[in-house]
Amino acid sequence: MRPVLLAAALALAAGPTLAQTAPAAAPAAAAPASPPEALARPGDVASVDAIVAALYEVISGEAGEARDWARFHGLFLPGAVMGGAGRAPDGTARMRLVSPADYVTRNAPHFQANAFYERETGRRMTRFGPIIQLLSAYEIRTARDAAEPVQRGVNAITLFDDGQRLWVTSVVWAGATPETPIPDDLRAAP
Repeated sequence: MRPVLLAAALALAAGPTLAQTAPAAAPAAAAPASPPEALARPGDVASVDAIVAALYEVISGEAGEARDWARFHGLFLPGAVMGGAGRAPDGTARMRLVSPADYVTRNAPHFQANAFYERETGRRMTRFGPIIQLLSAYEIRTARDAAEPVQRGVNAITLFDDGQRLWVTSVVWAGATPETPIPDDLRAAP
């Protein structure tokens, strides 16, 4: 499911996640050279726990630390979307969707300049046949060992189980606000 961190955190308190912000019209990005199934690590797509862990892990790291974008693309079904939901400055609801490739284009420079650690803190899951819907609470920190997160929110992740592996079909996020706090059943244990 991304930007100057502190300023973005304040500006987006009612909107999308820091480095997860998507532009209104993101520049086109090249699709991965190999089909996603060729990029996937089998262990990353074998279970719900594994694919969610890989999704958070692949975008997290120190400033300038190379992210494994091939691994990232290998998690997503072709045609998948990502985006942030929140409120515009005038209070109207908004949703901005981009492809995973556009997400990389938009956020790679931020990850070059800034440390970014996103981790799951709670999860609710429902499944119907091959469709799996997750609400995954997250925290973002600017250092692996930072005492406090700079932002919290919820990722809505939809997975598809084709019988061979899991695929991410969408990731949509919203930052927590006083009006929309993290639901009790998704809060991290103290």
